[in-house]
Amino acid sequence: QPLQPLAPGVWWLPSATGDSHAANRGQVSNLVLVRQGHGAGARLWALGTGPSPAFGRALACQVRRQLGTRVTDAISPWARPELVLGVAGLRRAGPLRHWAHASVAQAMAANCPHCVDRLRLRLGTAAADLGDQPISLPDQLLQGAQGRLGPFDWWLLPRTRGRGLTVWRLALPGQPVLWLAHGLLQGDGPPDGRDADLALLQQSSQQLAALAAGDGPAVRFMPEQGPLLAAGAPAQHARYWAGLLAAAEAAVLRGDDETAPPPVWPGLPAGWAGAPWQALNWQHAWREAEEAVLSAPPTPAPAASAP
Repeated sequence: QPLQPLAPGVWWLPSATGDSHAANRGQVSNLVLVRQGHGAGARLWALGTGPSPAFGRALACQVRRQLGTRVTDAISPWARPELVLGVAGLRRAGPLRHWAHASVAQAMAANCPHCVDRLRLRLGTAAADLGDQPISLPDQLLQGAQGRLGPFDWWLLPRTRGRGLTVWRLALPGQPVLWLAHGLLQGDGPPDGRDADLALLQQSSQQLAALAAGDGPAVRFMPEQGPLLAAGAPAQHARYWAGLLAAAEAAVLRGDDETAPPPVWPGLPAGWAGAPWQALNWQHAWREAEEAVLSAPPTPAPAASAP
């Protein structure tokens, strides 16, 4: 696919939506490229590199053909194979610095082998794209809760206990501020809560809304999938998680049938009720609510009144 310009020196490679399969070859995460500087010292940053070494090689060819250069720095924002496995292919085009937060790198080292096996099954006849050694771990590690790297400011936000994701802010002169929020925001229906703590996703969405509050109504957000989102997206995602968790807790307390379709609650955006991930999110929220209810200490019985 051709790279689509977002702003001067900024390009977007849109993803397919939904899960990985043979037809989309796993390209289900938005990728963004940013040029920093000019001339011999210019750097080209890739936030996300795609789902396989074969995709990384194809991306390198597209960058060379369309932009006349190569990727010098790759960022892995969170440990999702569809977002980080292209590094091995990009490295074949020339020297490459691979950046990630230390906690993301640890998650990749621990989880990527299992995730790659799962991705192979999803890709089916396209699994050959992964090759024999698809994992290339970051060699440049970020530390702390926030910082600056190249043209970006970044923050570490929790996705599950002990595992985080990074969000990235790009502010260019004369352009609306662009936030890149992979693993947190979704541009085509409800966000994906698989392999996450839903209460932490709510918390991180609220934190992102607070971080971006000063960037004005023109601010834009690049989600994991789908088109750019407007200023209210993080708060909308936070309200979604709050509504989902509240509905699941109420259903568990009532003793509802957990196999029943997910309910519709006030404020649920139009079209989200029938989205594919809604049913999976409901099952996840049910399990979290059931565990919380069952592990809660019993309510003490009222004291007997004196005769």
